[in-house]
Amino acid sequence: MPDGLESRPRRGRSGARGGVSWVTLLFVLALALAGYLTWVFGPPYVLHYEVTQVARDYANRAVKNLDDAELVAEMVGRIRSLDEVKETDENGRVESVPVVDLHVQDVVWERTGDPPSLHVAFEYVRALELPLLQRTLARTYRVDLRTDISVPNWGSPR
Repeated sequence: MPDGLESRPRRGRSGARGGVSWVTLLFVLALALAGYLTWVFGPPYVLHYEVTQVARDYANRAVKNLDDAELVAEMVGRIRSLDEVKETDENGRVESVPVVDLHVQDVVWERTGDPPSLHVAFEYVRALELPLLQRTLARTYRVDLRTDISVPNWGSPR
């Protein structure tokens, strides 16, 4: 050996080989939290997106169909059928109930004149189960759309 140099084992920056640093632990915890939040809030977000798309579809149908009561009733029926959950009633019977408990009287459906437009608005409350925490959250979702319902003019037919 050269003079003055001793043979010492070299340690890397992360300590012993195969050890877990606090950065790794923090990354794993952040990844677990992101997975949990996606598990809890992902399906309600997707359902709310579907509810909004159904409302847009029926607002677009209002361009040709002038029967607002029929459109609102069909829209509410379609939204209620998007997802169901099993619940036990007071008699102990299990029954399917819609996740989005929307009724015709809860919907604002207003046509305006010049330029022709339609305002569709409603809100619904959804109970979110928090697994592992044994808690339930009530969250209010809102849909508020303003749509142009003027008949398009594509020019003169040939």
